[in-house]
Amino acid sequence: MHNKAFFIPISILAILVLAACSPSSTQPATPTPTAKSIPSPASRQPTPEPASTQSSTQQLFVSISSTTTDNSSSISVHTLPGAAITIDLAYCGHTSKQTQYADSAGEYTLNWTPDTKCGGTATATVTASSNGQSSTSSTSFSVS
Repeated sequence: MHNKAFFIPISILAILVLAACSPSSTQPATPTPTAKSIPSPASRQPTPEPASTQSSTQQLFVSISSTTTDNSSSISVHTLPGAAITIDLAYCGHTSKQTQYADSAGEYTLNWTPDTKCGGTATATVTASSNGQSSTSSTSFSVS
């Protein structure tokens, strides 16, 4: 009987030690680290930039300036890129009207040769139109 009293506690202790050393089905599994695939710089594709387009929220504007020399005059227009530009020019009792388009910087220049028989004031009325908007500006300048 004496041996049974010693054998039972030793058996329980052995079971507890073995249970602590072996994995249990109730313990969560430790994830195994995995290598991440990192693309080489040559294989990385740059994120494409959105196409540059005129936003419909941009406010249309037009600014004009003019220069005159002895034999030539010019009207410079600045507005939104691609806008339709109509220039109505009144000089020496005559009018002319033409429509062109602003370049990618929003610029357009009309060069013209004034009538040498006529001097005086010329008036340019410029209207820019784009995306359902329009803006008009006028300037007068002396031509000799």
